[in-house]
Amino acid sequence: MKKVLVFIGVLILLLTGCSTRQKTVQKETGEGVTTVELAPRNKRDLFVKAKRYLEQKDYANALINILRAEESGVDDELDYDIGEFKDNLLEGLNARALYEKQLVEIGKGLNTPLKYMVFYMEGEVIYPAFNLPVSFEVKKGKAQITEKGFTNTSGVAECEVNTIESLDENELTITADVTLGLEGKTYSIAKLQREFTLQYKSIKEQTISFIVFEKNIDEIVLNSVSGRLIEDFFIENGFSVLQGINEHNRELFIRATSGDQDSLNEYKNILETSLIAFAHIESVFSSKVSEGFYFAKSNIILNVIDAETNRMIFNSVIKDIKGAGNTEEKAGRKAINEAMEEFLEKLKGEINDIELKR
Repeated sequence: MKKVLVFIGVLILLLTGCSTRQKTVQKETGEGVTTVELAPRNKRDLFVKAKRYLEQKDYANALINILRAEESGVDDELDYDIGEFKDNLLEGLNARALYEKQLVEIGKGLNTPLKYMVFYMEGEVIYPAFNLPVSFEVKKGKAQITEKGFTNTSGVAECEVNTIESLDENELTITADVTLGLEGKTYSIAKLQREFTLQYKSIKEQTISFIVFEKNIDEIVLNSVSGRLIEDFFIENGFSVLQGINEHNRELFIRATSGDQDSLNEYKNILETSLIAFAHIESVFSSKVSEGFYFAKSNIILNVIDAETNRMIFNSVIKDIKGAGNTEEKAGRKAINEAMEEFLEKLKGEINDIELKR
């Protein structure tokens, strides 16, 4: 009885074995006859999954499954539907390179990451494409970056630029691309590739706005001649200078020069430039030698700050320069004039190194 059952089982297997194997067909090519594999049973299942994921707005899994379906053998009728679905899916997908203007410096990284956003357009509505694998690659220049990532629930993948090692023609170019690794193959979607181009811009190519706070003894100077002398010095040395304001709010001025971002933004919004030069000129009473004979001393501090990155890129200081006069006010003015003369002389030796101090 057992032998009969075994024989029947083998017979059924032989009769139905062709249905468990993938079907093949012979086709003529220019090089002769070749054997082509026809569609396996899971081809349609993958197609159904891709459509279901698209309905759920899971574009990553919709794309993965339709690519797998496309590679799963041959079925002329089904392949047409799969190809049409894939084309429509790719047509709806799009990408953007999102990044803010930042200073590019050798040996340093960027303050904020580059952002690559992938989304799907359905009519006029945008849906984020989450969980897509993204590759970042340096195409021009050399830098240490985040090379791999995934889009988040907002459809955004981030690339940290940690160290910029070199530039090519003053540029660093980084590409972002959706890359899918499926069964030993890598799929790259050309229409989703985006490029980040970051350029080095010298200080002289950028406009510097001047904010001057000058105080002589106890009186704030609202029309600072000393401040204009510093501005003129920069102009004479090839810098683009936008005359800013003579500040009377000492607290706001000091907060901004100390790196308070809100205070910097307040100036930046008024001046509409990134680079701001803060010139602090101030004299204080020193001593009274006799009636009608006074001493004062003066300090001058110049800080050039990038308001976007909140970073000081140039600093020059001169302190405790003395001046005498027959009144406190005149002693203070003399101290400021003496300090300004020494300060401009000091700047002559520093101005050509301003790029190196960034």
